[in-house]
Amino acid sequence: MVKDYKKLTYEDIKDYELGAIYSKEKTIFRVFAPEKNVKLSLTMDYRNPRKDIYFMTKNEFGVWETEISGDLDGYYYSYIVDDKYEVTDPYSFTSSINSMYSVVCDMAKTDPKGFKKSIVPHILEEEAIIYEMSVKNYTADKSSGVVDRGKFLGLSEKDSKYHGFKTGLSHLKELGVTHVQLLPIYDFISVDESNERFFDDDNYNWGYDPELYFAPEGSYATDPQNSKSRVYELKKMIQAIHEVNIAVIMDVVYNHTFKSYDSNLNTLGPNYYYRMNKDGTFSNGSGVGNELASERPFVRKLIIDSLKYWVMEYKIDGFRFDLMALIDIDTIRIALKELRKINPNLIIYGEPWMALGTSLPVEKHTVKGSQKSNGFGVFNDIYRDAIKGDTDSFGIGYIQGNHYLKPVIEEGIAGSVHFDKNRWGFTDFASETINYFNCHDNLILYDKLQISLSDLTNIDDYVKLAIGLVMLSFGKPFLYEGNEFNHSKNNDRNSYNSPLFINAINWDDKQENINIFNYTKDLITIRKNIKVFNKIDPEDIRNSLSFMEHIENSLIIYKVKSSKGYVLVAINADIEEKYINSKKLRSFIGFDNFTMEKIFDKEGKNNNIVDDMSLDMLSINVYKIY
Repeated sequence: MVKDYKKLTYEDIKDYELGAIYSKEKTIFRVFAPEKNVKLSLTMDYRNPRKDIYFMTKNEFGVWETEISGDLDGYYYSYIVDDKYEVTDPYSFTSSINSMYSVVCDMAKTDPKGFKKSIVPHILEEEAIIYEMSVKNYTADKSSGVVDRGKFLGLSEKDSKYHGFKTGLSHLKELGVTHVQLLPIYDFISVDESNERFFDDDNYNWGYDPELYFAPEGSYATDPQNSKSRVYELKKMIQAIHEVNIAVIMDVVYNHTFKSYDSNLNTLGPNYYYRMNKDGTFSNGSGVGNELASERPFVRKLIIDSLKYWVMEYKIDGFRFDLMALIDIDTIRIALKELRKINPNLIIYGEPWMALGTSLPVEKHTVKGSQKSNGFGVFNDIYRDAIKGDTDSFGIGYIQGNHYLKPVIEEGIAGSVHFDKNRWGFTDFASETINYFNCHDNLILYDKLQISLSDLTNIDDYVKLAIGLVMLSFGKPFLYEGNEFNHSKNNDRNSYNSPLFINAINWDDKQENINIFNYTKDLITIRKNIKVFNKIDPEDIRNSLSFMEHIENSLIIYKVKSSKGYVLVAINADIEEKYINSKKLRSFIGFDNFTMEKIFDKEGKNNNIVDDMSLDMLSINVYKIY
């Protein structure tokens, strides 16, 4: 007797395996479609119109199942629904080119040499320094110097250079970041995967258009026609990144799918996989046509199974959730619990907002504040806008001269914890905030500064201020590709499908702005070495962090206790030099006799014993006090 699938809970089905369950002797096919009639279509060549059709049987979970004997590795399959529609398997581990057909895959044949035994970087969450990037953007330009430009393998190549300057993976290692956050690498539907179209101006997309949540994107493979190529080459890329001790965070988009009425999910389970309005239309909190009903058992299972699969099969180290507010908080909590069983150091964070209204109850939204004490983080848009102003227009932030934002900046420096009555914050622990000033969305920093500054003479100093603020704050610092050498997108505010000449990294920028790169690299080294900003407990932060009071708003000066005294940070956001007299400095430090060693300023690392605090215009300075 078939149970009422609507009464099933996630606990009832969480261990029930779906998809094409492969072995050399047989493959079991299972797909959830409780109110439909489903048959299996199977072929060795998807281009052959004559395919073998197999009847399936519906079981007690509303899942259709059939078992086919023999070694089906490499066979193409799809599901025929009500003898009308043909769809792919939502649990496809790989697919034919352009996601036309699912593929049965012996995953053991997709591992690069040594992959199974390769070590996952052991990086504590509080040590994370995150760098967002696109696989395609990073090496697509000829200046990258790699062979497989814009591909998974392009980011696997070692020792790539441009005019003697390191590029690609070598650059990431040189920069010193601990984690790379990759724009979507799962299968998305908005580009033609064929090699012939890879570099076409009208064939670019960031990839926030999900199709198959378990399969890698084929356009990033050197042979998109080969269903195993995308799997093997993605694993090889992850292995190469891990070998330089950098963890890999995957950008996931479980809030919506590219297709709506004609998606594989809606065809198999109409009105189940998506939230629907009372009038029968799709709820559209994503702003692009639909939103997944993450709170329903089989949808929750799809999401959590997918996350666990990427960790276990590909050794992914963390996830960034797109429009995380649309994923119900219970699913996030369950997912995190399951994932941390596999990798205790795994990181989860996301965007604590949505695009439009949703039918998901308010108390289930994963918004800013709901992350408190739940073990995951969210992007800190409050700090972002306080640093450099609004995302797309002429508004200015603290670094450009709106010094009334000083309390907000200090709150961000304190990890957005409840620091005191003037700096309340929205986190329970500093690990819950992602400190950033831009990401792939909206204007990149350099373009934002170009339209918001009246005088561009010292634009590099403003860039350095922004980078310094996120690096010298409690919480997880986050940079976007090219921030470290003034990458520009020519004022494109939404370059999701703009050509590569807008999006791709031009490595000539590194050569021209090597001072910004060296500054960023030095700052990352300083943060790693002094370690004081790794604290996440609010009590530890309150006990170790102090701000200098009764100084002008253009100055922020704070000290943090270290094992050998204090680390002191002095920020001058004014266009004039500033001076802190020795009496005020001694009063702030708390004792008269001390040594003050400047270890960093606007030119980067240095080691100078100084007697006073003279602050260059638009500068961040770091001192050791002992």
